[in-house]
Amino acid sequence: MAEKELIEAFDTIRSGVYIITSAYRRKPAGCTVVWLSRISFTPPLLGVHLTPDSHTYETIQQGKRFCANILGESSLALARRFGFSSGHRQDKFEGVSHHKSAGGSPVLDVAVAYIDCELASTITVGDHHMVTGHIIGAERTSEEAPMIYDPSTFYLGALRRVETLEQQAEQG
Repeated sequence: MAEKELIEAFDTIRSGVYIITSAYRRKPAGCTVVWLSRISFTPPLLGVHLTPDSHTYETIQQGKRFCANILGESSLALARRFGFSSGHRQDKFEGVSHHKSAGGSPVLDVAVAYIDCELASTITVGDHHMVTGHIIGAERTSEEAPMIYDPSTFYLGALRRVETLEQQAEQG
């Protein structure tokens, strides 16, 4: 299977947009994800897929907790900020209003809801790690509609990425 076809198929999948946050030794971390899923009601479990070299993944492993911040339609710029920069090199929380959840993870004040978790398990799934959290708290904080991920609007370079792959395939 060609990578171009896989990207095009993946790009048709719609989901919410989330900022996963955590903290360890009072240092927050966060990244934007779209691969998040409800796993179980009993016990209450949530799963999120993260790249193993991300600052957020490392912080979750150290702090043993994380929070899924569900973003509203008006939070595109914030989603991009947390998605297109590395917490290894930049303080993504600078100027971003937030408070601590009961579990100690950052809750973004603009989130339309949040789900607070304690780390339950981590498994390697392909090139990502699936982090499973036992839900210890959750709250809907706004009536704003949740953001829906659409790569044509979220990822400004989506068309260029496909075009680059097409050019590489042609050059062969």
